[in-house]
Amino acid sequence: MAKRMHIKNYSVVKKAMREYFDREEKTAKKRLNDAEKALNECQGTEYEIAECKRRVLDCREHLEKSLPKYRDKWESRLEAADNAGKLKEINISVNWSRNRTWGWNPHAEAWVCFEDPEYGTRSAYGEDRASGCGYDKRSAAMSGALCLVCKKKDDKERKESCMLGRASIDRFVIEHGEELWKEYAIDRMPFPHFCFGGKGSSCFTRLFREIGSRPYRDVPVKDYLIDYRETDSGSDVYHVIRKDRV
Repeated sequence: MAKRMHIKNYSVVKKAMREYFDREEKTAKKRLNDAEKALNECQGTEYEIAECKRRVLDCREHLEKSLPKYRDKWESRLEAADNAGKLKEINISVNWSRNRTWGWNPHAEAWVCFEDPEYGTRSAYGEDRASGCGYDKRSAAMSGALCLVCKKKDDKERKESCMLGRASIDRFVIEHGEELWKEYAIDRMPFPHFCFGGKGSSCFTRLFREIGSRPYRDVPVKDYLIDYRETDSGSDVYHVIRKDRV
């Protein structure tokens, strides 16, 4: 049987992620050792001794439970991206409503279309809202919608579609390599993935050349195009599409 080919940059990302978690584990072990040493040397009040014990328990909890769980989560996410269908297009709609306390607040809806071996094409839907002040609410809602989070009450098919959609987006980021990974819209740890909530929608739109426009600058994603409209109120629309589908 022929060996299955991994997606582009899979080995680079897997190595970097392994090194990242090895560093995190090393740091966690040092913190635990330091906390245990502080407890053994503690000669303070009953309260201070209790605080030292609490720090030891917290450090041990992180090293033995939280960190392994976090590592498993991201390793599973990478494997899902490695098996995901290629991204075809993304449609995002942001509708604004006025709140008496927080002003205009966005509700973002995202439809992610990707290749599927069974159906040919499959899609997933996500949504998110943002309110408050002191950060960019438009990008926060957009980024949250692209996470394709499901609810407990959602049926099995929707949950599966969201999982496959998230994996397709991760594959998109991983395969576009260093030129995309250095962008502000990307968080490189534990592996490169979209993370532009609160950073401004331009972090996302600048990744692509606009449909119908001449290349006036070098963009990190050259095989996809974008068409979008932003307003101060009302609704915004964003359409990212693979060039061979235009």
